[in-house]
Amino acid sequence: MGKYWIAIIASIVLSGCVAAPKITSTFSPSEAEFINKTGSGSISGQAFLRRNDGMVVYAAGSDVHLIPRTTYAQERMNALYRGGKINNMVPDPEVTDPLYRSMTKTVRANGEGRFRFEGLADGDYFVVTKVVWLIGGSTQGGSLMETANIRNGQAVELIMTGE
Repeated sequence: MGKYWIAIIASIVLSGCVAAPKITSTFSPSEAEFINKTGSGSISGQAFLRRNDGMVVYAAGSDVHLIPRTTYAQERMNALYRGGKINNMVPDPEVTDPLYRSMTKTVRANGEGRFRFEGLADGDYFVVTKVVWLIGGSTQGGSLMETANIRNGQAVELIMTGE
């Protein structure tokens, strides 16, 4: 086996060894309480990825999560997305505060990857979903993340492409 093949095998093995991030901040329910308030704002959008062959894959049937932007959530997103808007290899943190998960909202994307959250209070949010597909038994795609800021009950429209 040549050096070329050894390098390829090593990179495949190492890519599967990404450690789960550790979150050091503590979740504060008071920082996230606006998620439970009713307002006149909305966030809607569409999530999809374009494969290398040009085919578009939608987040059809995927859960879309609305997460209040808190110190804890910001640290979590920084660890998972590393400054970008797509995560295709960093696993979820080893420990996630169950209260954090309970203070989110979830809808399901339709067949075209479209989603909508209504009756939202003003605030800063993260929107997260997955777009995945199989090629030869291997999962491709990843999780997408966008930020949305609602002010004065406005309607926000997102296009989630990982860019």
